[in-house]
Amino acid sequence: MNRHLSVTNQKKALRAEILGKRREMPAERREAADASITAQILEHPDFIRAKTVFAYVSMPHEVRTRELLCRILAAGKVLGLPVCDAGTHTLTFYRLDSCDELTEGKYRIPVPPVSEERLLTPDADTLVLVPMLAFDDDGYRLGAGGGYYDRFLAAYGHCVRIIGICYAENRIAHLPHDAYDQKIPCCITEQKQEERYG
Repeated sequence: MNRHLSVTNQKKALRAEILGKRREMPAERREAADASITAQILEHPDFIRAKTVFAYVSMPHEVRTRELLCRILAAGKVLGLPVCDAGTHTLTFYRLDSCDELTEGKYRIPVPPVSEERLLTPDADTLVLVPMLAFDDDGYRLGAGGGYYDRFLAAYGHCVRIIGICYAENRIAHLPHDAYDQKIPCCITEQKQEERYG
């Protein structure tokens, strides 16, 4: 069997397993975990130093970010949210000035207004918050499967600060990965113990 296909199938099986666990996570425990992760991000030195924060609007299977988005704006940061290009599987970030501006985009993911004046370019003052379904001891992550963040990190990972966000129970010793998968340097979970790699 082709190695890439094998890795793809392994990832698909893991996603199904993790999403099943996520659905079984008690609401009160998940709410407490989301609150803990939000608080840690807001206190993190990389967040405090950043002028711009690239975040995301959470889907049902991800660490919830609605409260975090409001707090980022309240902190006076420039907030960027991704818009997916399904043709190239790439992300472009646009400025959001208020959560009231969100509208439904690709895959039913809420997106910010798209215009040239709102287009953001990542730089050394940018913090990128990366959603993850799982992560491992080497810094590899398991995402939703489109490769969007891997492409973004391959292009801009050298010039931005990066924090992955995940529930602690989804730490796995070794995730299947291939040459296209990008490592993350830092992960925050609800357990108040920052994980750093490399």
